[in-house]
Amino acid sequence: ARAVPAERLALYQPATQPRHPLAAVRLANDGATGLPPGVLTLYERATEGGTQGGAVSFVGDARLSTLPAGGSRLLSFAVDQKVTIDRAERPSQALARATVADGVMTLTVIERQTTTYSIAGAAREDRSVVVEHPRRPGWELVQPAGPKPEVTPAAYRIPVTVPAGGTASLTVTLERPRAERVGLADLGPDQLQVYAASTELPQPVRDAMAKLASLRATLADKERRVADLERDRTAVAQDQERLRQNLGSLPRDSDLHKRTLARMGEAETRLDRLATDLTTARREAEEARNALLAQVRGLTL
Repeated sequence: ARAVPAERLALYQPATQPRHPLAAVRLANDGATGLPPGVLTLYERATEGGTQGGAVSFVGDARLSTLPAGGSRLLSFAVDQKVTIDRAERPSQALARATVADGVMTLTVIERQTTTYSIAGAAREDRSVVVEHPRRPGWELVQPAGPKPEVTPAAYRIPVTVPAGGTASLTVTLERPRAERVGLADLGPDQLQVYAASTELPQPVRDAMAKLASLRATLADKERRVADLERDRTAVAQDQERLRQNLGSLPRDSDLHKRTLARMGEAETRLDRLATDLTTARREAEEARNALLAQVRGLTL
Protein backbone atom coordinates (compact mmCIF):
# COMPACT_ATOMS: atom_id res chain seq x y z
CA ALA A 1 0.00 0.00 0.00
CA ARG A 2 1.45 3.34 -1.04
CA ALA A 3 0.34 6.72 -2.33
CA VAL A 4 -0.02 7.10 -6.12
CA PRO A 5 -0.12 10.53 -7.83
CA ALA A 6 -3.65 11.23 -9.12
CA GLU A 7 -5.14 14.19 -10.98
CA ARG A 8 -8.88 14.87 -11.30
CA LEU A 9 -9.96 15.60 -14.91
CA ALA A 10 -13.03 15.88 -17.08
CA LEU A 11 -12.53 13.66 -20.14
CA TYR A 12 -14.67 14.53 -23.18
CA GLN A 13 -15.26 11.66 -25.61
CA PRO A 14 -17.88 12.71 -28.20
CA ALA A 15 -18.69 9.14 -29.21
CA THR A 16 -19.33 8.14 -25.58
CA GLN A 17 -21.29 11.17 -24.33
CA PRO A 18 -21.90 14.01 -26.82
CA ARG A 19 -22.97 16.69 -24.31
CA HIS A 20 -21.04 16.04 -21.10
CA PRO A 21 -17.49 14.95 -20.30
CA LEU A 22 -16.69 11.94 -18.16
CA ALA A 23 -15.42 12.42 -14.64
CA ALA A 24 -11.96 10.90 -14.75
CA VAL A 25 -8.70 10.59 -12.89
CA ARG A 26 -5.18 10.34 -14.26
CA LEU A 27 -3.03 7.89 -12.32
CA ALA A 28 0.76 8.02 -12.59
CA ASN A 29 2.80 5.05 -11.43
CA ASP A 30 5.92 6.63 -9.97
CA GLY A 31 6.95 3.44 -8.22
CA ALA A 32 9.56 0.86 -9.13
CA THR A 33 7.06 -1.92 -9.90
CA GLY A 34 3.96 -2.17 -12.01
CA LEU A 35 0.42 -1.91 -10.66
CA PRO A 36 -1.72 -5.01 -11.24
CA PRO A 37 -5.03 -4.89 -13.11
CA GLY A 38 -8.27 -4.64 -11.15
CA VAL A 39 -11.25 -2.55 -10.17
CA LEU A 40 -10.60 0.80 -8.46
CA THR A 41 -13.09 2.24 -5.98
CA LEU A 42 -12.87 6.03 -5.98
CA TYR A 43 -13.76 8.38 -3.13
CA GLU A 44 -13.75 12.17 -2.97
CA ARG A 45 -13.24 14.41 0.03
CA ALA A 46 -15.60 17.37 0.14
CA THR A 47 -14.15 20.90 0.07
CA GLU A 48 -14.80 23.18 3.05
CA GLY A 49 -13.64 26.76 3.15
CA GLY A 50 -11.41 26.30 0.13
CA THR A 51 -9.60 23.26 1.54
CA GLN A 52 -10.36 19.59 1.25
CA GLY A 53 -11.28 18.82 4.80
CA GLY A 54 -14.84 17.61 4.54
CA ALA A 55 -16.44 14.20 4.53
CA VAL A 56 -15.33 11.46 2.20
CA SER A 57 -17.93 10.11 -0.25
CA PHE A 58 -17.99 7.38 -2.85
CA VAL A 59 -17.93 8.71 -6.45
CA GLY A 60 -17.59 5.63 -8.63
CA ASP A 61 -15.67 2.60 -9.80
CA ALA A 62 -13.13 2.33 -12.60
CA ARG A 63 -11.30 -0.59 -14.18
CA LEU A 64 -7.52 -0.45 -14.37
CA SER A 65 -5.42 -2.53 -16.74
CA THR A 66 -1.82 -3.33 -15.84
CA LEU A 67 0.02 -0.03 -15.26
CA PRO A 68 3.80 -0.43 -15.68
CA ALA A 69 6.31 1.57 -13.69
CA GLY A 70 6.65 5.09 -15.08
CA GLY A 71 3.35 4.86 -16.97
CA SER A 72 0.10 6.79 -16.59
CA ARG A 73 -3.51 6.03 -17.29
CA LEU A 74 -6.77 7.99 -17.67
CA LEU A 75 -9.66 6.25 -15.90
CA SER A 76 -13.27 7.43 -16.18
CA PHE A 77 -15.86 6.57 -13.56
CA ALA A 78 -18.98 8.74 -14.12
CA VAL A 79 -20.61 11.40 -16.28
CA ASP A 80 -19.78 14.97 -15.22
CA GLN A 81 -23.22 16.58 -15.46
CA LYS A 82 -21.91 19.92 -14.20
CA VAL A 83 -19.99 20.60 -17.43
CA THR A 84 -21.69 20.98 -20.81
CA ILE A 85 -19.92 20.88 -24.18
CA ASP A 86 -21.31 21.84 -27.58
CA ARG A 87 -19.42 21.29 -30.79
CA ALA A 88 -19.80 22.56 -34.35
CA GLU A 89 -18.00 21.23 -37.41
CA ARG A 90 -17.15 23.27 -40.51
CA PRO A 91 -15.47 21.69 -43.54
CA SER A 92 -13.66 23.92 -46.05
CA GLN A 93 -11.02 23.75 -48.74
CA ALA A 94 -8.54 26.12 -50.35
CA LEU A 95 -6.40 25.94 -53.45
CA ALA A 96 -2.72 25.82 -52.55
CA ARG A 97 -1.03 25.29 -55.94
CA ALA A 98 -1.86 24.94 -59.64
CA THR A 99 0.41 23.64 -62.40
CA VAL A 100 -0.17 22.87 -66.08
CA ALA A 101 1.88 20.40 -68.14
CA ASP A 102 1.25 17.85 -70.89
CA GLY A 103 -2.34 18.98 -71.35
CA VAL A 104 -3.21 18.39 -67.69
CA MET A 105 -3.86 20.96 -64.97
CA THR A 106 -2.93 19.66 -61.52
CA LEU A 107 -4.59 21.41 -58.59
CA THR A 108 -3.33 20.89 -55.05
CA VAL A 109 -6.28 21.49 -52.74
CA ILE A 110 -5.98 21.73 -48.96
CA GLU A 111 -9.01 20.22 -47.28
CA ARG A 112 -9.78 21.47 -43.76
CA GLN A 113 -12.05 20.11 -41.07
CA THR A 114 -12.56 22.65 -38.30
CA THR A 115 -14.33 21.71 -35.06
CA THR A 116 -15.19 24.28 -32.39
CA TYR A 117 -15.86 23.06 -28.84
CA SER A 118 -17.80 25.46 -26.58
CA ILE A 119 -17.40 24.44 -22.93
CA ALA A 120 -19.60 25.69 -20.07
CA GLY A 121 -17.87 24.94 -16.78
CA ALA A 122 -19.17 23.90 -13.36
CA ALA A 123 -20.78 26.68 -11.33
CA ARG A 124 -18.47 26.53 -8.29
CA GLU A 125 -15.48 24.47 -9.41
CA ASP A 126 -12.62 24.91 -11.83
CA ARG A 127 -12.26 22.12 -14.35
CA SER A 128 -9.32 20.67 -16.22
CA VAL A 129 -11.00 19.30 -19.33
CA VAL A 130 -9.28 16.95 -21.76
CA VAL A 131 -10.96 16.92 -25.17
CA GLU A 132 -10.42 13.73 -27.16
CA HIS A 133 -10.60 14.88 -30.77
CA PRO A 134 -10.81 11.97 -33.25
CA ARG A 135 -7.78 11.36 -35.47
CA ARG A 136 -8.31 10.84 -39.20
CA PRO A 137 -5.88 8.82 -41.37
CA GLY A 138 -3.95 11.08 -43.72
CA TRP A 139 -4.93 14.28 -41.88
CA GLU A 140 -2.57 16.51 -39.86
CA LEU A 141 -3.40 18.54 -36.77
CA VAL A 142 -2.62 22.23 -37.46
CA GLN A 143 -4.68 23.95 -34.74
CA PRO A 144 -4.17 24.47 -31.87
CA ALA A 145 -0.60 25.41 -32.68
CA GLY A 146 2.30 24.89 -30.31
CA PRO A 147 3.41 21.71 -28.61
CA LYS A 148 1.76 18.58 -29.92
CA PRO A 149 -0.87 17.18 -27.55
CA GLU A 150 -0.93 13.67 -26.15
CA VAL A 151 -1.90 11.19 -28.86
CA THR A 152 -3.72 7.87 -28.60
CA PRO A 153 -4.27 5.46 -31.49
CA ALA A 154 -7.71 7.00 -32.12
CA ALA A 155 -7.59 10.59 -30.82
CA TYR A 156 -5.68 13.72 -29.86
CA ARG A 157 -6.01 14.62 -26.17
CA ILE A 158 -6.13 18.40 -25.94
CA PRO A 159 -6.26 20.06 -22.48
CA VAL A 160 -8.52 23.05 -21.74
CA THR A 161 -8.82 24.92 -18.43
CA VAL A 162 -12.34 26.13 -17.58
CA PRO A 163 -12.78 28.49 -14.61
CA ALA A 164 -15.63 28.04 -12.13
CA GLY A 165 -18.83 29.48 -13.57
CA GLY A 166 -17.02 30.42 -16.77
CA THR A 167 -16.75 29.21 -20.35
CA ALA A 168 -13.94 28.23 -22.69
CA SER A 169 -13.64 27.61 -26.40
CA LEU A 170 -11.36 25.22 -28.27
CA THR A 171 -10.87 25.20 -32.04
CA VAL A 172 -9.32 22.12 -33.62
CA THR A 173 -8.37 22.06 -37.30
CA LEU A 174 -7.20 19.08 -39.31
CA GLU A 175 -5.78 19.42 -42.82
CA ARG A 176 -4.83 17.16 -45.70
CA PRO A 177 -3.63 17.90 -49.25
CA ARG A 178 -5.54 16.46 -52.20
CA ALA A 179 -4.44 16.51 -55.85
CA GLU A 180 -6.97 16.98 -58.65
CA ARG A 181 -5.98 16.32 -62.27
CA VAL A 182 -8.02 17.97 -65.00
CA GLY A 183 -7.63 17.09 -68.69
CA LEU A 184 -7.84 20.47 -70.41
CA ALA A 185 -8.73 19.13 -73.87
CA ASP A 186 -11.90 17.54 -72.45
CA LEU A 187 -13.29 20.68 -70.81
CA GLY A 188 -16.11 22.66 -72.38
CA PRO A 189 -15.98 26.45 -72.81
CA ASP A 190 -18.19 27.05 -69.76
CA GLN A 191 -15.94 24.95 -67.52
CA LEU A 192 -12.85 26.74 -68.82
CA GLN A 193 -14.50 30.10 -68.16
CA VAL A 194 -15.11 29.07 -64.55
CA TYR A 195 -11.39 28.41 -64.11
CA ALA A 196 -10.54 31.65 -65.93
CA ALA A 197 -12.70 33.61 -63.45
CA SER A 198 -11.41 31.81 -60.33
CA THR A 199 -9.54 34.24 -58.08
CA GLU A 200 -7.84 31.27 -56.37
CA LEU A 201 -5.81 30.47 -59.48
CA PRO A 202 -2.61 32.39 -60.31
CA GLN A 203 -3.05 35.04 -63.00
CA PRO A 204 -0.95 33.19 -65.65
CA VAL A 205 -3.14 30.12 -65.27
CA ARG A 206 -6.31 32.22 -65.46
CA ASP A 207 -5.07 33.88 -68.66
CA ALA A 208 -4.28 30.49 -70.17
CA MET A 209 -7.75 29.19 -69.26
CA ALA A 210 -9.36 32.25 -70.89
CA LYS A 211 -7.40 31.60 -74.11
CA LEU A 212 -8.44 27.94 -74.10
CA ALA A 213 -12.07 28.93 -73.44
CA SER A 214 -12.03 31.14 -76.55
CA LEU A 215 -10.53 28.38 -78.70
CA ARG A 216 -12.96 25.82 -77.28
CA ALA A 217 -15.93 28.12 -78.01
CA THR A 218 -14.73 28.51 -81.61
CA LEU A 219 -14.45 24.74 -81.97
CA ALA A 220 -17.94 24.28 -80.51
CA ASP A 221 -19.35 26.72 -83.10
CA LYS A 222 -17.61 24.86 -85.94
CA GLU A 223 -18.88 21.51 -84.69
CA ARG A 224 -22.43 22.85 -84.45
CA ARG A 225 -22.15 24.05 -88.06
CA VAL A 226 -21.08 20.56 -89.18
CA ALA A 227 -23.96 18.96 -87.23
CA ASP A 228 -26.50 21.39 -88.76
CA LEU A 229 -25.28 20.68 -92.30
CA GLU A 230 -25.33 16.92 -91.75
CA ARG A 231 -28.87 17.16 -90.41
CA ASP A 232 -29.96 19.24 -93.45
CA ARG A 233 -28.30 16.77 -95.85
CA THR A 234 -30.09 13.85 -94.23
CA ALA A 235 -33.46 15.63 -94.46
CA VAL A 236 -32.97 16.54 -98.15
CA ALA A 237 -31.83 13.00 -99.03
CA GLN A 238 -34.90 11.53 -97.32
CA ASP A 239 -37.16 13.95 -99.18
CA GLN A 240 -35.49 13.08 -102.47
CA GLU A 241 -35.99 9.35 -101.81
CA ARG A 242 -39.67 9.97 -101.08
CA LEU A 243 -40.06 11.90 -104.37
CA ARG A 244 -38.32 9.08 -106.25
CA GLN A 245 -40.77 6.53 -104.84
CA ASN A 246 -43.75 8.74 -105.72
CA LEU A 247 -42.44 9.29 -109.25
CA GLY A 248 -42.84 5.61 -110.13
CA SER A 249 -46.58 5.74 -109.57
CA LEU A 250 -47.24 8.92 -111.61
CA PRO A 251 -48.15 9.03 -115.32
CA ARG A 252 -45.06 10.08 -117.28
CA ASP A 253 -46.82 12.86 -119.20
CA SER A 254 -48.70 14.34 -116.23
CA ASP A 255 -48.01 17.76 -114.73
CA LEU A 256 -47.44 16.15 -111.33
CA HIS A 257 -44.76 13.91 -112.84
CA LYS A 258 -43.02 16.97 -114.30
CA ARG A 259 -43.24 18.91 -111.02
CA THR A 260 -41.86 15.94 -109.09
CA LEU A 261 -38.93 15.68 -111.49
CA ALA A 262 -38.27 19.40 -111.04
CA ARG A 263 -38.31 19.06 -107.27
CA MET A 264 -35.93 16.11 -107.47
CA GLY A 265 -33.58 18.26 -109.55
CA GLU A 266 -33.74 21.03 -106.95
CA ALA A 267 -33.02 18.51 -104.22
CA GLU A 268 -30.02 17.18 -106.12
CA THR A 269 -28.69 20.73 -106.58
CA ARG A 270 -29.14 21.41 -102.87
CA LEU A 271 -27.38 18.15 -101.99
CA ASP A 272 -24.41 19.19 -104.09
CA ARG A 273 -24.28 22.56 -102.36
CA LEU A 274 -24.59 20.93 -98.93
CA ALA A 275 -21.78 18.51 -99.76
CA THR A 276 -19.50 21.45 -100.63
CA ASP A 277 -20.49 23.38 -97.51
CA LEU A 278 -20.05 20.28 -95.34
CA THR A 279 -16.53 19.69 -96.68
CA THR A 280 -15.62 23.28 -95.85
CA ALA A 281 -17.24 23.10 -92.40
CA ARG A 282 -15.43 19.87 -91.53
CA ARG A 283 -12.11 21.33 -92.58
CA GLU A 284 -12.70 24.45 -90.44
CA ALA A 285 -13.72 22.29 -87.44
CA GLU A 286 -10.58 20.20 -87.83
CA GLU A 287 -8.44 23.35 -87.98
CA ALA A 288 -10.13 24.69 -84.84
CA ARG A 289 -9.59 21.34 -83.08
CA ASN A 290 -5.91 21.30 -84.02
CA ALA A 291 -5.48 24.88 -82.81
CA LEU A 292 -7.02 23.95 -79.44
CA LEU A 293 -4.88 20.82 -79.07
CA ALA A 294 -1.72 22.70 -80.01
CA GLN A 295 -2.48 25.33 -77.36
CA VAL A 296 -3.18 22.65 -74.75
CA ARG A 297 0.00 20.69 -75.49
CA GLY A 298 2.15 23.80 -75.51
CA LEU A 299 1.05 25.00 -72.05
CA THR A 300 3.59 24.67 -69.25
CA LEU A 301 2.91 26.73 -66.14
